[in-house]
Amino acid sequence: MNTLQPLAFSVTRPAYPNLFRWQEPLATRLRYRHDLPGRVANRLLNVELGLFLMSELLPLAPAEALPDLLNGQGAAYRERPVWTPRQHRSLSEARALLAPYQSRMVWLRALAKYATLPAGTRAFNVDGRPNTKLAGSELRQRLSLFQRALV
Repeated sequence: MNTLQPLAFSVTRPAYPNLFRWQEPLATRLRYRHDLPGRVANRLLNVELGLFLMSELLPLAPAEALPDLLNGQGAAYRERPVWTPRQHRSLSEARALLAPYQSRMVWLRALAKYATLPAGTRAFNVDGRPNTKLAGSELRQRLSLFQRALV
């Protein structure tokens, strides 16, 4: 008899078909507006989404605490304020979108690369505060994108 053997591991698929397309068309515009090579615009938006999440959920925590937030560990996560259901949903979405940044080493490397970009291209300072050198309309556009990505 030919019967299917159960798999020893589970196969998961992303819940959304366009999981990593949340950045478009803004990533393409950034690439051309700021002459960014390759996937730098996409990485820039990923880091900024992480910084945005930190500013929304743990505004007093340092930017370096993002892996703790995504993993549900660390002092910053344990001492968090009471969140609304919307904030819990944002964290769930971010865990899917920012999965590579659950690794502290990957996140710190991404932050270091982000810090080397010109201030005129970054929506945030590396400490997580909004960058006042970025044009107001561009900053609003990015913040709106981040809010939509985490809904």
